[in-house]
Amino acid sequence: MDLSTLAYTHSGSSQLRMWGILCAIGAVAFFAVLDTTSQLVGMAAPVLMVQWVRYTVQTLSASSLLLPQHGLAGLRVHRPRLQLLRALLMMCTTGLAFVSLRYVPVGDFTAIVMTIPVMVTLVSMVVLKERVTAARWALVALSFAGTLLVVHPGKTGFQLMWLLPFALAMVGTAFQVLTAHMMRFENGATTHFYSGLIGMLLTSVTLPFVWQSLPWDVWKLLLVIACASSVGHMLLIMAYQRAGAPLATAYQYGQLIFAMLGGYLVFGRVPDGLSLLGIAVIATCGVLGVWLTFQEGKAATAVPVLDT
Repeated sequence: MDLSTLAYTHSGSSQLRMWGILCAIGAVAFFAVLDTTSQLVGMAAPVLMVQWVRYTVQTLSASSLLLPQHGLAGLRVHRPRLQLLRALLMMCTTGLAFVSLRYVPVGDFTAIVMTIPVMVTLVSMVVLKERVTAARWALVALSFAGTLLVVHPGKTGFQLMWLLPFALAMVGTAFQVLTAHMMRFENGATTHFYSGLIGMLLTSVTLPFVWQSLPWDVWKLLLVIACASSVGHMLLIMAYQRAGAPLATAYQYGQLIFAMLGGYLVFGRVPDGLSLLGIAVIATCGVLGVWLTFQEGKAATAVPVLDT
């Protein structure tokens, strides 16, 4: 989810908000397809080949939208080094996601990754100097408890590789905080294009060393991964533009439902009772976090501004 901090155009139109909600639901459905297909590919393709296909499609799709609208001016950036750092973090997240899904069921994986918005709250307090209320601290603690329920001791199939999604959550948190910082002075669509371009160029360098001959069925799955990622991100952009960030974020937790559905239909997996409880706790914390955002926004607008 790398464009989740794009600025949006607020509209009071309920019709626009409804379209935004539908776009948000569509986005998380495509992200669930992305994760389920990544798990289906499994060991069949090298990670760097998967990333190369994904970033190539992202670069082509982003440029096809960016250049016709903005021309060469759309390629201008203010902080090239931060663009590079963001692209590297994005490569780490996609690589960790693909490797994690070789070992962790897609529903449990998604539940752990869904702790990122809550973790961003903690980091924002230190890095972005934002105030964190006691209620948000409580949500952080509950969300962490939910992840412990998902990966509870004695869980069938638990391995040390289950720590990979937690590593992904930490890298993803850094990625989201950096994106939030960059959106203060960079264009979101331009940043999305450069993240894809840098990822494509870096993975292209490695292709001679990792290239493998793959069956056509695997290539089709790689194209599904790339297209699901690109379409999901485009729908997410539309969701934030039409519904606004807080409302669209609430519906992103629907990815947990799609992920469990994909895991059941493709692999026949059903989370056990404790895992389902943990998933419910994480989703509830996420939705309550969005509700707090709305309430804090109302309180901020209600405070009079004194002319000093």
